[in-house]
Amino acid sequence: MHNKKLVNQSIGSPPEVLLSQMLKHHRLLFILILQTCFVVSCEKLDAPSSSAQKIPPNENTLRYDVSAPFISLNPAEGVASGSTFIQPLLCSYLFVPNAKGTLEPDLASKWSYDPEGFAYTIHLREDARFHDKEPVTSRAVKYSVDEVLKKIRPNLYGLINHISLLSDTVISIHLNKDDPRFLQKAWDMAVVPEPHDGGPDPADHPVGSGPFRFRHRVGDKKVVLEANEDYFRGRPLLDQVVFYFQPDKEKTWTRLLSGDTDVAHEISPKNYEMMKQHEERFYFHVYPMDWYTILLYNTTHPLFSDPRVRWALSHAIDRGYIVEKILRGFGVVAAGPMGINSPFHNPEVRPVPYRPEKGLRLLEEAGWSCDEIGRCLVKDGEWFEFTILVFEESQIEKKVAQYIRLCLNELGIKVHLQCLPFSELTRRYIGNDEFEAALTEFGGAYRDFEFMKSLWCPNGLRKSAAGSFENPELSRLIGQALDQTDPARQKQLFHEIDAMIVSLQPGTFLFHKAAIDVMSKRFKLALPFSLKYDGIWRLQYASPNRH
Repeated sequence: MHNKKLVNQSIGSPPEVLLSQMLKHHRLLFILILQTCFVVSCEKLDAPSSSAQKIPPNENTLRYDVSAPFISLNPAEGVASGSTFIQPLLCSYLFVPNAKGTLEPDLASKWSYDPEGFAYTIHLREDARFHDKEPVTSRAVKYSVDEVLKKIRPNLYGLINHISLLSDTVISIHLNKDDPRFLQKAWDMAVVPEPHDGGPDPADHPVGSGPFRFRHRVGDKKVVLEANEDYFRGRPLLDQVVFYFQPDKEKTWTRLLSGDTDVAHEISPKNYEMMKQHEERFYFHVYPMDWYTILLYNTTHPLFSDPRVRWALSHAIDRGYIVEKILRGFGVVAAGPMGINSPFHNPEVRPVPYRPEKGLRLLEEAGWSCDEIGRCLVKDGEWFEFTILVFEESQIEKKVAQYIRLCLNELGIKVHLQCLPFSELTRRYIGNDEFEAALTEFGGAYRDFEFMKSLWCPNGLRKSAAGSFENPELSRLIGQALDQTDPARQKQLFHEIDAMIVSLQPGTFLFHKAAIDVMSKRFKLALPFSLKYDGIWRLQYASPNRH
């Protein structure tokens, strides 16, 4: 009877009213499905109380679950994977920011900046050794700048004019222009030794100078680090740190409750809500991520070459609903490429509003119309049909992709979902155009603006990292902003760039997740719990809580 009543009310209604009623009906159904899944999850995943106090075989081992596989362990390869979480404990840095963001010494004992010569002079401590007993020298720092920084911050590396080795422990980095924040931008460059013939392959047996040294790995599933007895800060109190690739965050949650693991990034919002009753057992850190989720379009593909089509799809996706219902309020709608709270963000740039009826009008302007049945959009005899690539191990992204498919289907667009391993997903779109659309994450501009160039602009023979996106005017503006020395004018250019990228809609900027990180209180922490990059580095000071 309810369906009949809905149909009767719809007869004679304008298309926009009919669309609104259909969306409300389907969204209600989607809510019911999610609620059912939530109840089933609660029934199946509630950990048995008998295992809640389980003690690991070695109480001095920190166990750490990550949701991405371990690929290359070599920081010089610049591969984004689960290995990224290992490097802060395996490697050392020249300096590390404290809680206020001020740089403090690590391998560097002191440093100075000459604003007239655009030169940083850095003095290294003399007692630092790599895990193979070789000293950390200025030559190793130069190698790391030329190999590691070039991979992780290529445009930041482009600011360097030349490097001078003044002694074994003193190095001078000369820039092309004045930049008193260069070291702040580049602090997360791991310092690694220069490889030599006959040495271990750093991809499988990395050598650093950090508090823990590599012991062994089990494929892409497990990496074991052991305490570095010769660490220049003193041997850590932990004996081992064991990293596990655990893609299913539901399993990680049960592993935390049962005492089978100690640390996890980004547990799901519903699991966090359940775990709050165990606050006496866990540290929690909830914070908005600098990364945002984006539905990236291949703008070189005929389907998405028209900006009106990209805008139409953005209007058709209810990001507020995703944040409220799928993320359970643990997130915020994204506005654009700079990121929320970014110092480079244009305050006048607002999230694209949810207006599916406007999306339909834009599609009509772009030449799309309903077929004879009125269910699918067609143009030149072809249906509007495409595939979204999704990371196969992420349950949240799968739910988001399913909801996006529902929203776009309501406009007459047929959407397919293809789930891929992390490495294959990124291969398809990073500097590549072997995709139609991809649900992925990009970093906002917070510490530095330089990486925006590699993300959105081609560089010589290299295509842009954002799915080969290219716009000559945008490239010109970004280059102008990076060359600008007047702070006021540079800020104005940043705002113009933010607004321009949003106007082009190379993807639908969806949301920033609120990261929910957790750690067992069977360990004592010397500093507040955090799993941001510098926070992982500070886990070296953790110790077993024996009380």
